[in-house]
Amino acid sequence: MKNLWMCLSIVATLTMTGCATTPSKPLTFDQLGQFSTLPLNAHTFRISFQTRNMSYGTAEEITLLKSAQTTVQNGFQFFKVLDDPSNRTQQPPRKAVVYPTPNYYPYGYRRHGAFFDPFYDMPQVVTLDPMQVAYTIECFKDQKSAPTDAFDARLILQSLGQKYGLSPTGQVLQPQITDVTSTKQ
Repeated sequence: MKNLWMCLSIVATLTMTGCATTPSKPLTFDQLGQFSTLPLNAHTFRISFQTRNMSYGTAEEITLLKSAQTTVQNGFQFFKVLDDPSNRTQQPPRKAVVYPTPNYYPYGYRRHGAFFDPFYDMPQVVTLDPMQVAYTIECFKDQKSAPTDAFDARLILQSLGQKYGLSPTGQVLQPQITDVTSTKQ
């Protein structure tokens, strides 16, 4: 009977370990959130990005990268983010502090089996709104026609593109999955 329980516990442990070490498939650039590109005229576009699971700064960076991709794919090299009223009203999403259930244990510690965990019932900050970032951009063919504060779309794609899975030409790259179980000797 003792051997049966030991075998069952080993099988359960191996099963849990196998599930915990299975890597998930990385996301492509297009799967990071919901993108929208709206052409306003031949050289002006409205780029928006919405997601729930990242910081506001990261969402802004991805929206800037999408703006660079749109610029290059429409035959331009430079773009300027216009200061229109919709950009001024953008603020980081609302956050709230969620307090746990009251703690009835002495000294603020919660007992878990054989040990005490002082961080078990700590308040957490949660995001209430989805992350939304939108830019209106004006595109330019060359540096002579672009204002001095315009972004170079090709430079942005070269520097940030690899981080999010875009080629220097703006094409979405498929993530490379590395097999951690096979090793070459």
